[in-house]
Amino acid sequence: MGHMFSSHVPCFLTSEHTFPHGHLHDHDLNAYKGFEEDGDQKLWVEARCAETTECKQMRAEYESCVERIAGKEDEGKHCGYQYMNMWGCVDFCAAEPTFKLLKHGV
Repeated sequence: MGHMFSSHVPCFLTSEHTFPHGHLHDHDLNAYKGFEEDGDQKLWVEARCAETTECKQMRAEYESCVERIAGKEDEGKHCGYQYMNMWGCVDFCAAEPTFKLLKHGV
């Protein structure tokens, strides 16, 4: 079975990645005030995860790629790798805390 991408580059979609993961601690979840005030738990947690140092680094790499290829005529250029890693960081970080909030109804 082949890889999802045309070239073999480790990313969050494989077990070969070495990228940092964002992480929220249980005490970070205590800031959630409930659905009425803070809205959907998943979106709230994802927003917090996106602000972790690790995920900010991934977002910076994605934005750097977008700037690098902006306005270039070569249609083969894309930032899919960086985009997937940016959201992979957020998803990895958000998975456990989201279920903790849902389970405990914080």
